[in-house]
Amino acid sequence: MFLQINTPEWIIFEDKIEKITIPTQVWEISILKHHQPLISIVKPGIVKIKLHDDKREEFIKWTKFLFEDEWLCLSIWSGFLYVNGTQIVILASTVTKEIQTDQEVLEKMKQEMEKQIEEIKAKWNLDEVEKAFLHLQKISADIKLYKIKQKN
Repeated sequence: MFLQINTPEWIIFEDKIEKITIPTQVWEISILKHHQPLISIVKPGIVKIKLHDDKREEFIKWTKFLFEDEWLCLSIWSGFLYVNGTQIVILASTVTKEIQTDQEVLEKMKQEMEKQIEEIKAKWNLDEVEKAFLHLQKISADIKLYKIKQKN
């Protein structure tokens, strides 16, 4: 199965894979070869990709991606997912493959966003609350990616 992950700036990943787990608007889904055709909204979270075994060692050697066991891990913002059974395309607004910020800064960002959400809720602006929750989910995904980095 072939995977391509794109952002407006560049192609983040393009290669054959065994399996992918991705957060969608409805739930987190796993996709294997010959999956039913699907189009879905991607929500902020961690994408986990299992590479083909024959490419894994070479891929790890030349990349800055983070791995958790045999899974390549990315933090993703929102976007779209297209599956046709042999190909997966993810169009994402932002993808983080390596965390540059430390956990303390990320935790502070998370706390500030939680305060902002409470302030926005008080104004009853549902569109702004939804946007703020998406930001909070992305920060939480970056914190998870940071913890994966610390394990390595």
